[in-house]
Amino acid sequence: MKRITVLLLLAATSLVACTAITGERIRAGEIAAAVPVFEALDKATDLGPAPAPSVKRVLSRSQLVRMAAVEGLPVEGMPEHLCIERHQQILTPTVLLTALESAVSELFPGQEVRVELLDFVQHALPAGTVRFQRQGVVGGATGAVDGPVLWRGALTTGEKRSLPIWAKARILVARSCWSSPVALPAGSQPEPSTFRATQRWLNPFLTATDCADPHAKPFRVRRSLPAGQSLLRSDLIGIPSVRRGEPVQASLAMANASLSFPAVAETDGEPGQSILIKHDGRRLRARVNSAGSVQVLSGGAH
Repeated sequence: MKRITVLLLLAATSLVACTAITGERIRAGEIAAAVPVFEALDKATDLGPAPAPSVKRVLSRSQLVRMAAVEGLPVEGMPEHLCIERHQQILTPTVLLTALESAVSELFPGQEVRVELLDFVQHALPAGTVRFQRQGVVGGATGAVDGPVLWRGALTTGEKRSLPIWAKARILVARSCWSSPVALPAGSQPEPSTFRATQRWLNPFLTATDCADPHAKPFRVRRSLPAGQSLLRSDLIGIPSVRRGEPVQASLAMANASLSFPAVAETDGEPGQSILIKHDGRRLRARVNSAGSVQVLSGGAH
């Protein structure tokens, strides 16, 4: 008989509207409209746990009577049952777009950004705060400088319960990029002054968006580039300030004087780095000052 009663109560949930509960606890104020006896309590009175999201729970008359008795309320006129469920709704594009824009602004402060929401989680969720963080960015084609990414985030309820969400979006940041007006063959070393600066909208989460400044340091082009294509770090092969086999001017600080002499670099190096040089058949260790100039280190003979 008990099983039959439960089945009848479960069947009733498809015929009777359920009372929506906003949080993880049942509050007197939320069920008072369906069970008027609870109007006598403070609206925030905790009457027990609410069902999990997407789950409907049917409270029998005996359960309602016990809840009322615990609070010292009369039990006459109780309904035969009360269906309750968590209040849920599908996140709106506005909510998700606002959360994405907030996350991008935190990651790229002071920069001009654009956020285009393309797709997002469609199942119903309880009320909460939506947040996206950097570690949630996944996917995206590395070859498309303005391609979309999948961004996994979380919805946090008032009880600090976290539920996964996601959004597919095109995140763009204004960046200065450089391009050559003529095609560049692979292996060439173009003059930096020939490049022109342009502003581009790029996805900052994709490695292909790493624009390179041709004036920063000497370089050769790794692959052939068509005219007008933005110069990326992955397109460049750095040329060290001092290259192996090239002549350098070495200086040696002495007690009361400074000695300068020609030498040949034995290893590559950048300013501040230690390299080996060769002078009159002797190997010396020196620190790179700039292109073609090194300072012999104390005790640097090898």
